[in-house]
Amino acid sequence: MHRVQAFFQRLGERISAELGEGREAVYAHLERVAAEQLATFNPSAHITHEDLVDYVLGADTLCKQADLDGNFAEPPVSLYNGGDFDISALTWLDGTTSIHQHAFCGAFHVLSGSSIHCRYRFDARQPPEPRQRAIAGRLRLRDLEVLHAGDTRIIARGQNLIHSLFHMIRPSVTIVIRTITDDPATEVQYDYRWPGLAHNPFQRHAPTIRKLQFLRMLRVLDEQSAPAHMQRVLADADLFLAYALISEQTKTTADLEQARTLSALCTALSADERELLSRATQNDLLSQTLVDCRRKLHDPGHRFLLALLLNVFEREELLGLVRREFEVADPVDQVMCWVAEMTGNTERYPNLIGLDFSATELQMLDAMLRGAGLDAVLGQFAVRYGAAEVDRQRDALAALFAALKTCALFHHIFADLPEQTGSE
Repeated sequence: MHRVQAFFQRLGERISAELGEGREAVYAHLERVAAEQLATFNPSAHITHEDLVDYVLGADTLCKQADLDGNFAEPPVSLYNGGDFDISALTWLDGTTSIHQHAFCGAFHVLSGSSIHCRYRFDARQPPEPRQRAIAGRLRLRDLEVLHAGDTRIIARGQNLIHSLFHMIRPSVTIVIRTITDDPATEVQYDYRWPGLAHNPFQRHAPTIRKLQFLRMLRVLDEQSAPAHMQRVLADADLFLAYALISEQTKTTADLEQARTLSALCTALSADERELLSRATQNDLLSQTLVDCRRKLHDPGHRFLLALLLNVFEREELLGLVRREFEVADPVDQVMCWVAEMTGNTERYPNLIGLDFSATELQMLDAMLRGAGLDAVLGQFAVRYGAAEVDRQRDALAALFAALKTCALFHHIFADLPEQTGSE
């Protein structure tokens, strides 16, 4: 028997013995027992990613696989099947999870690598109906931590754990112990979109799916009439359908202004819901740009910054986390060092993300990270380059400020910076 199989069989049998007999016992106690046994066995001290590769490539048989198609992780492999629970190893290269909750419970353990773990709170604007497929509310970051090999966390059901994981080391491997016989009719596994839209990506409502498919067809078949068909559907759409349609359209066209226009057509929704829809769909596009960047970034510091920009929505909070995790006196200096490296402004790396930042962009970005609005930035440039030169370049500098404020990398953390200039 391969050492990987032997190790996880012992772990699985110990968990089964601690849980006792029956599905109800598994569901009542798996969180506690899995976390305790992961801490006791500490897979990170005994099993490596190379061991997993050797086991899978040499195996003639495997236990029943929970995700045979590899829809989640890059790839997963089940290591033990306990009837009502599964032990899997999830390997991550460049993937990252959405902000989500679970319809199952258990625990996870970092086998190798490291990840940024963010936990959130969601407050619905009004009490949702049972199994409502989309909910308007407010999403807030509760806390952020860096997980390293050996760390174990509980997976709780529903809104008791709303979280995301951003993997910094390539590869990162997570051991997940979870229930696998959950009733999908009792729990909705929501995904969340900033600034506060919960939606059920697993819903299988036939009219909704067909509307999406037919509108995709019409975009290809009859581009001229497709907008009229879209408008017809949006006029009566609920929040879920409207979000699905507009988010897909916005990602296809990369047109942020179109997201505002389409959201305004959703007349069955309240004004607040239309505003939320516009912001959520725009954020989807900008966030996708950040996620795409991670495939080009392998340095842990660069990935840490990218994870913060994706998950932290306030500038001071982001800088505080950089100060805490890297123990630096000036977190802006550290961020600027990473940005300079990522944009090819040092000898250490080429331009990794395709943004051409000159000294002017870097100086302005430094000022903005320190909380300077447009007037303050222009004042600093006037001291450095002279008031007459800044006056000549005022329009160009204002345009650069606006571009940095709204670009995919920084749109969250610069939202509070004033853009108006007091000069005539």
